[in-house]
Amino acid sequence: MVKLKVGNPVTGKNFIGREEEIKYIIQLLQLGQNIVLIAPRRYGKTSLVLEILSKIHEQNQYTSFIDFFSVPSLKILSSQITESVLKNRRLDKIFAKTKNSALAMIQNLKMKAAIEDFEFIIEFSNQKENDWELLEKSIDFIDHFPEKYGLNMVCAFDEFGDVKKLDGNKIVKLFRSRLQRHKNSTYIFSGSYESVMSGLFIEQKAPFYRFARIIHLGKIGKNKFLKFYKSQLDAQKINYDEKLLTKILDFTDGHPYYSQLALQEIIIYNALNNKNPDFKEIIDSMLNAEKNYLEKSWEELSKRKELLKTALVVAENNRNIYSSLKNSGINISRSLKSLTMNGMLIKKQTKYEFSDPLFKHWIEINVLRKYN
Repeated sequence: MVKLKVGNPVTGKNFIGREEEIKYIIQLLQLGQNIVLIAPRRYGKTSLVLEILSKIHEQNQYTSFIDFFSVPSLKILSSQITESVLKNRRLDKIFAKTKNSALAMIQNLKMKAAIEDFEFIIEFSNQKENDWELLEKSIDFIDHFPEKYGLNMVCAFDEFGDVKKLDGNKIVKLFRSRLQRHKNSTYIFSGSYESVMSGLFIEQKAPFYRFARIIHLGKIGKNKFLKFYKSQLDAQKINYDEKLLTKILDFTDGHPYYSQLALQEIIIYNALNNKNPDFKEIIDSMLNAEKNYLEKSWEELSKRKELLKTALVVAENNRNIYSSLKNSGINISRSLKSLTMNGMLIKKQTKYEFSDPLFKHWIEINVLRKYN
């Protein structure tokens, strides 16, 4: 059976579209240009980053990937950075097994050789080691390790906006002071919340101002998904109506997560009922699958009345947002900016729209009662 994972990062044959973005970003990285990727949640940032790193690794360059979302402490961050760098010489598993024992590290010949070149590695076994000093050395290890082998490094920091949860501005300043001195490494920073990433990279007083090229990741073209749909359904020996597939993709509007979720629901329905679902059945299945997420999104939106009222006007497809909210006492510009910066809305030329098409549909059904 063909595997179709939804919600997990994918690479290779399961990676859909983004060919132009990959070529463009790789070209920039080869020129030594640092990159910032910004997009709403579920837009496939992690998959894109991993696919780029895979292609770069094939070109005999070192790569490193660190997910800040999953890092709870400074020492674990230092460990993950070091382990990710060592992976380029297949030393990552050895390091993970021996890092808590100086004796175990020294007894392993491969790890001993690495320690001789980079003595700080053995400091992971010292429970009293200063976490900040260890992190500083780990950050520099990203740049020093490829230098030893005459290679370059492309290092990706996924969900980099979460770096502040560890120690606020202090850790940001540390990364900025170390990374700006690196000569053998180029960096990809990705993040979901434009407000956070703007505070780190875009605003004039941001610590990483003009440190990297800003790239806003958009949706994926419908034709690319249609081609993928057909190949997956053919592999499953499922007959399909192209008009229905097109209607589904019009609904998901190039959203990577929901476009794949819809396909998964088609395959599951077909396996259980030995026939294809109609459009409403597919959408209902998606709403059911995402019920908890959608309700949580509504709960978060409802915490601020001015944002809620503004979002509801956008959900009604009202292009005249300012006239609709004229006498509401809301600072409309500020509300629209807040909704854009937190990823709820995206701006298309002069029009605002929801970044999450299923959440918009949920609002239409449960709040605006459009389909009752």
